[in-house]
Amino acid sequence: MSTDRCARAQTSRKRLRRAVQVGLLTALATDTLRLRRRAAALRVLADDPAPPEDDRYRLLKAAGVRLDPDAIAAARAYARAEGLAALDLVPRDLPVAKALDLLREVDPATYRTERVAPGRGACHAVLADAGVLRAAGISSNGAAKTALDLAAAMVDLKLHAPADSDLVVAPRLITDQDVVVQAPQVVVALHGPLAGLALTPRIAWMVTLFASGALGPLWAAVIVSAWSAQPLAIFAGLPSLAPVDLWSYSVIRAVQEPRHAIAALRTARRLSAPYADSAEIRRPAYQAQLAAGTERFFEPRRTSCPWCGSNDLRRRLRTTDLIQFKPGQFTLEQCQRCRHIFQNPRLNVDGLSFYYRDFYDGLGEPLMQWIFSSSADGYRSRAGALKPFAAPESWLDVGTGHGHFCLVARETWPQTAFDGLDLADGIELAQRRGWVRRGHRGRFTALAPALAGAYDVVSMFHYLEHTPDPHLELEAARTVLRPGGHLLIDVPDPQSRWAKLLGKRWMPWFQPQHLHLIPVHNLRRRLEQLGFTIVLEQHAEANVPVDLLMAVLMALGTAAPKGDLPWLPPSTGRASRLARRGVMTAGLPLLFAAGIADRLIEPLSPRLGLLNAYRILARKV
Repeated sequence: MSTDRCARAQTSRKRLRRAVQVGLLTALATDTLRLRRRAAALRVLADDPAPPEDDRYRLLKAAGVRLDPDAIAAARAYARAEGLAALDLVPRDLPVAKALDLLREVDPATYRTERVAPGRGACHAVLADAGVLRAAGISSNGAAKTALDLAAAMVDLKLHAPADSDLVVAPRLITDQDVVVQAPQVVVALHGPLAGLALTPRIAWMVTLFASGALGPLWAAVIVSAWSAQPLAIFAGLPSLAPVDLWSYSVIRAVQEPRHAIAALRTARRLSAPYADSAEIRRPAYQAQLAAGTERFFEPRRTSCPWCGSNDLRRRLRTTDLIQFKPGQFTLEQCQRCRHIFQNPRLNVDGLSFYYRDFYDGLGEPLMQWIFSSSADGYRSRAGALKPFAAPESWLDVGTGHGHFCLVARETWPQTAFDGLDLADGIELAQRRGWVRRGHRGRFTALAPALAGAYDVVSMFHYLEHTPDPHLELEAARTVLRPGGHLLIDVPDPQSRWAKLLGKRWMPWFQPQHLHLIPVHNLRRRLEQLGFTIVLEQHAEANVPVDLLMAVLMALGTAAPKGDLPWLPPSTGRASRLARRGVMTAGLPLLFAAGIADRLIEPLSPRLGLLNAYRILARKV
């Protein structure tokens, strides 16, 4: 029996090793095909430019870059013919490392049409409309730029011309070595405080490949050779990019690319000092507020349900802030009559201000903007829900933030005027960028009387759960809607089975920000009482399949040292940062597995009751 068990164990190990090998080769082949497809999608400037018709375009270029007049004329003709406001010019001979960086960041086939895609480029030369440059606050006085200047310019230009920015290969543009040398700094310029996060997947992939060499010397030779030859498979024979160092780089890639990634990571850490300084600047104010304790941030506990008035309440959950780790304890109670769940005691005005600070703005803004910019498909789904029922002329998005939904929804509704409403100054920025026609800043319930009957559609996407009184918000929506107008709502579903399975690490509990979690039957009934007719209810379409991923991320965040957060006591410095980095790095396989599991479960979610949100569309009678 012992011999049989040993034989079975040996067979299992061989199967596991073979599965790992096949999986890594498959992942490498898939990545190669993805990057070659992107490289092939790059368009190339013609050699016979049309004569210039106007001088609306300004050229921004790095100090060492040389472009002859014909090449500039060709770029202007291309931009004019394509109706572009910003055009990044890519050298055809871009070195492999820079070319791979570009293709990882940009899918040329969708870059222009994906309105929330971040601005990216080769950082050699940019042609831009003079009016857009002024709107973005970018100088066009003809002075030479650095690669960092051009990286920042493309980020800003894409924000101000989200559907009119593109990139093209310019054969007469020769790679400038100074730009190549600045590659690590460019990564930081493009990603800001999130540069380390952006580099992590690439470093984790390289570590995985090299670590797999422990499976045997033959396998080590195979996987390193295949990875080193990847650039040849990506770029060979393409009419767009022909890296000058294609063959030599493939020979030394196993040494050169890790050096490039590590240099970028070190630069990211060094240049993130202003972010750390910003945290330290905030520390005295936070510590002063916390000196009196967190109890003063709460209203008195109420004894009745805010939805139906019942006194039959029971505690559902008690937790801490598992996202920002700000001090405090938060309790969710559930009404036993109507099943409404609400924070009790509830945060008061000072508490809301304290716990929202540095989440959507300040220290938290870069991460939140990245998350919002990664949700284009969700925005399209929301905008498309109205299609069978109306063709609106005017649409108000309440709680719009920086206006990402309004920007993407214009693809579905190009003739609709989108306005946004929010408390923060992001709404003013959205108006300056042109993402909304008009930005209303303030509380919806206070602004509604002045907007009475002004809109065909009001949308509230994951907004109601943040509000102190959802009843008043729904009444405000009825006020601003015209007769026959539609109210579109997405909210978390507290009846999801994930809520029980994941406990306090179910993301939609989202304490302390979510004040109310409304069962779908309660929202339906209240809308009908206000004179609405329910015309659509969706659950699967509103689901965001990230439950396991976020649960693992919150668990890792709880286990790891918290870093130098200004609302916590100062950490022990370098040791704490290294420990946190170690915990989060060790957790990468768990995060990867959780993300895959979320995707695998998604098709089965409706039958399993594992949907985390719902959507209602109601028409005002």
